[in-house]
Amino acid sequence: MPRPDLKLTWAKTKDALRQTRQRIKGVATDKLFQQDLEETLRDAAFLREATLPPANGRLVLVPVTNNKPFECKLMAMLAVGLRLAGWRVRVLLLARKDLWARRYLAAFGFDDFTYWEDYRLDREEKQVCAKAAEALLAGRLTFGSVKEWHYRDCWIGPNILASLSRETHQGTPDPADPAVRDRLKRILPESLQIIHVAEKIVAALRPDLMFLIEPNYSKNGPLTDVAIKSGVDFIHTAGCPRDDALMMRRLTHNNRRAHPSAITPANLLRLHREPWTEREECELQDIFQARYSGRWVLQKFHQLGTRAFDRTEIYRALQLDPARKVAIVFSHVLWDANLFYGEDLFEDYGHWFIETVRAAVANPGVNWLIKLHPVNAWKLKRDGGAKARLAELDLIEAHIGPIEKLPAHVRLLFPECEISSWSLFQVADYGVTVRGTISTEMPCLGIPVFTAGTGRAHGLGFTIDSTSRAEFLRRMARIQEVPPLTPEQTALARRHAHAIFVRRPWLMKTFRPEYGDYSTNKNPLAQNIRLAARSLAEIQANGDLRAWAEYAGAPERIDHLQSPPAVVAGA
Repeated sequence: MPRPDLKLTWAKTKDALRQTRQRIKGVATDKLFQQDLEETLRDAAFLREATLPPANGRLVLVPVTNNKPFECKLMAMLAVGLRLAGWRVRVLLLARKDLWARRYLAAFGFDDFTYWEDYRLDREEKQVCAKAAEALLAGRLTFGSVKEWHYRDCWIGPNILASLSRETHQGTPDPADPAVRDRLKRILPESLQIIHVAEKIVAALRPDLMFLIEPNYSKNGPLTDVAIKSGVDFIHTAGCPRDDALMMRRLTHNNRRAHPSAITPANLLRLHREPWTEREECELQDIFQARYSGRWVLQKFHQLGTRAFDRTEIYRALQLDPARKVAIVFSHVLWDANLFYGEDLFEDYGHWFIETVRAAVANPGVNWLIKLHPVNAWKLKRDGGAKARLAELDLIEAHIGPIEKLPAHVRLLFPECEISSWSLFQVADYGVTVRGTISTEMPCLGIPVFTAGTGRAHGLGFTIDSTSRAEFLRRMARIQEVPPLTPEQTALARRHAHAIFVRRPWLMKTFRPEYGDYSTNKNPLAQNIRLAARSLAEIQANGDLRAWAEYAGAPERIDHLQSPPAVVAGA
C-alpha cells in the first residue's frame, strides 16, 4: 500500500479549514448585515414613502463598487440629497450578485440600477486590449516608466502600481522582478478592458454628474478618467480626519491628481482677504486640539497609544543634543494610496525616504528625527500582515546599513512611539515631507516645512518647495541655516489651515456616522452610518443635504466651502 503524501494531505486539510472558516465568517457577516439592513429599512421608510419633487431632467450616476454597508449608505446619503433637489438617480453596481449593495440602496428608495456586467466586451475588443498590453509590456519596465502608462487618455500606471504596492506592502514593486512582471501580465489586460467598459457605460447612460468616494484603483480610476474626458461633471468625495464630515472637490482634467483636501489659490486668496477674528482663531485652536486629543475616532488611529510630552521629556527620551536644532522627517505610508496625488521629485515615496535619510546621516549639524507613519502598525495588522517587517527598515538596511548603526544624530521614531505628533511640533525647528498634512499644520507655528512634491500646500507661499531632487537634497544638507517663517507666511499658513480644517469639510447632520475599531477586519460594521433624521422636514431644517445639492449643481465651484460667499468662476 503506497505511503500517503503527508505534505499534500496537510495542505488539503489547511485549505479545507480555511474554506470552513470563511463560510462561518460569511454566515456571521450576513447575519450582522441583515440586522443592520432591517434597521435601515425601518429608519428610511419615510424616504421610500415620501412624495418627491419632480425630476428636472438632470441624471446623476452613482457607482457603488462593493457590498460594504458603510460605502453603500454613504453613497445613498449623497444620492438622497440630489434626489430631493430633483435629480434623477441611477445606481451603477458591478453585478447582479451584489445583493447587499442593491438591498441597501433600495432601502432608501432607489430602484434604477445598471450593472458593469451588462457592458461586457466582445472577442475583438478583448483582443485589442491584449495587443495593447503586449505593447506596454514590451517596453522599458521600471517603476517610473510603468507609472507613466496611459491608455486611451486614461492614466493607468498609478492604479496598477498602487494595487501591486498594497499586495506586497512595499513602496516600490519592481516591474523587472519576474514575480511582479508575472502579476503585471495578469492584471494589465483586465485593466485595459475596464477602460473600454467604462467608455461604454458613460456613452450609453450619458450622466450629467458622477461622484465617487475613491476615484482611483482598478475600476474607479478608469471610470473617473473616462467621465472627465467625456465632459461629465465629476466630484471626488473623501473622508477627512473628523468623524462627522466629508471633503468634496470637483475634478477636472487640470486638477485630476490634486489632493481632495486642497484649495484653489483663488479661494485661498479670497479667504485671506477676510478679517482674521477671534472666532477664526478659536476655531483653528479647537481643530488642533480635537485632532490630537482623541476627540475624533478617525484621527485617533493616527495617534494610538500616544501622550503629551514636554520639551524636556522629549530631549531626554530621545537623547537629543540641546545645542542642535531639530528636523523631523514625516514618512508617508510607502505602500498605501501614495501614487495618485501630485507630482513627485523622486521616483516614489520609498526613493524619497531613503535619499532623505541618507541626507540626514550626512548632516550631523541637526538632530534628525525620522518619524515612521503611525498607521503602519494597524494597517499591516488589518491587511493580514501583522508579522510583516516595515518597508522603511528594509530600505534603510539595504541602502544605508544596519538600523542599530545609524549615527547618534539620527533617531528613528517607530509607529508605536508614545510621543504625540503635537508634542513633536513643539520642539521642531523644521519639518520634511513630500505632501503630508504637516505641510498645513507646522507652518501655523512658524516652522518651515520642506516638500518634495506638489500637494495641498505646495506653491501657496508658506512651504519651502524644491524644483528638483538636487535642490531638495542641497537644502537638507544646510537645513539648519533656514530661519523660521515670517509673520506674514505664518498668517497665510493659519488662514490656509482654517480653510482646510474648518471651511472645506461638509458636515453631516441628516446622517450619523459610527466608528468602532476598524483597525482589524473582525467587525464588518466597525464603520457604519445611520439615518438620523426622521422626516423630510427635519432634513430640510438640517440643511446639510441641501448644501451638498447646491454645490453639486454648480459646476463652476471646484472646492466645497461651508457657507461660501460668491465664488469666483473656476475657483
